[in-house]
Amino acid sequence: MRENVTIIGAGSLTLSILEGIGKSTGLYNINVVDIDRKKVSALKKFNVQFYSQYTREISKSNIIMLVTKPKDYVRVIKSIDPYISNNTIVLSFMAGIKTRQIQELLTQKIIVVRCMTNLAISVGHAFLFYFVNKSTKSLPNKLSKFLSLFASIKRCLSENNIDKLTALYGSGPAYYVFFNNVVKNTYIQMGFSKKESELYTNSLMLGSTNLIASNDSLDLLKSIASKGGTTEVALSQLKKDKVDKSVNKAIQEAYERSKKILGK
Repeated sequence: MRENVTIIGAGSLTLSILEGIGKSTGLYNINVVDIDRKKVSALKKFNVQFYSQYTREISKSNIIMLVTKPKDYVRVIKSIDPYISNNTIVLSFMAGIKTRQIQELLTQKIIVVRCMTNLAISVGHAFLFYFVNKSTKSLPNKLSKFLSLFASIKRCLSENNIDKLTALYGSGPAYYVFFNNVVKNTYIQMGFSKKESELYTNSLMLGSTNLIASNDSLDLLKSIASKGGTTEVALSQLKKDKVDKSVNKAIQEAYERSKKILGK
């Protein structure tokens, strides 16, 4: 018998999760709920059922994933509350929203799991970090089995760690994409076509990622930046401009924001 799963929200992360699940969607009855009817077009390639309103179909799901904007959390929780039983497990991917805030709005006393991942989940290269109350010794087997289809799961001992990982990991791909665009635009400025620039930059990013995966990053820098060479000059300029401190500051700002995402 197939397990029922409901995902609330049909944004980028939901699409990435469905991409990550891939052909395994056939092992589950997956419902996606989003009040924006236009979202259905992006879901057509997946084996899911779309609803533009909250229905009793939700009550059939023992796993409910909240993949919506944090500012909407009160409305969303109140909307699903009538369809939740004491066997339901709620997974929240809403940045900055504490498990306590969700539990206070629910009638039933259930397991609420706070999660954080990123869009790389779509290609099977992402961790899914989660926090659950200490009274829950481990995730139910059915939930672990489901999550393991599309991510490497890792438990966090505090919600503060989830806040940190929101800034470090959840937003992480944006930092790499930002730098990728900087390099790509430099290619263009130096006379290469847009097509060539995208091809070379993407190749550079992918190749560098593979190198980092199998080598110590400091050793890599030493091996690439020969004394008096072009790489050493470039790295010296980055250090002079304190790029490392700028990146650190940006991530710290994101961390602070994750702790007070609703301005509270």
